[in-house]
Amino acid sequence: MMRAHDNPFATDRVEQLLVFRPEWSGTSWSAIEDRWTKLGQRGALIGPHGSGKTTFLDAWEKRLMEQGGEVLRLFLNRESRELDEIAWEALEDASGKIVILDGEEQLGWLQRRRFYQCTASAAGVLVARHRRGKLPVLLEFEPNMELLIRCVHELAPQQVEALSEHLPSWWREHHGNIREVLLRCYDYGAGTSQSPVGE
Repeated sequence: MMRAHDNPFATDRVEQLLVFRPEWSGTSWSAIEDRWTKLGQRGALIGPHGSGKTTFLDAWEKRLMEQGGEVLRLFLNRESRELDEIAWEALEDASGKIVILDGEEQLGWLQRRRFYQCTASAAGVLVARHRRGKLPVLLEFEPNMELLIRCVHELAPQQVEALSEHLPSWWREHHGNIREVLLRCYDYGAGTSQSPVGE
């Protein structure tokens, strides 16, 4: 059984090594930045849960800040569906800032309307959501097995062969959620993973 700090799929290691690589999505930073400009710095990331949107936002925020941008980043999910008063106060002062909202589809109709009113004078607005919405698409994430295998190879090349027989069924079980499959890889390395029925 592998100790937690030796596990190549430990969360801190995944976050450190699996940074967004544009070429893995068939694009480049220059192409993304060109499209961002053409969209008037208003756009959306589209893709299912665990497909890499947040990983992209981590890298995008860093690039924006390195270029001198002032970024306001907010996050919503199923457990936290509403922006709190601190977030709303920050949005009231969003003029000239680039606002990033991860999980925009969690907002109710009235809150969404208020969000876009507050960000009308922002320098940029980028939201991440599962399906198309108000803003034009900056980048669409479509996870596939090839991308999953690349991730596994990046984290633990010596374990690709051992894991290869499990990856397809884990992929199906977690509906293409790469993050969840990597957690299964962690459990496998720790000796706690249960093989799916029929494997």
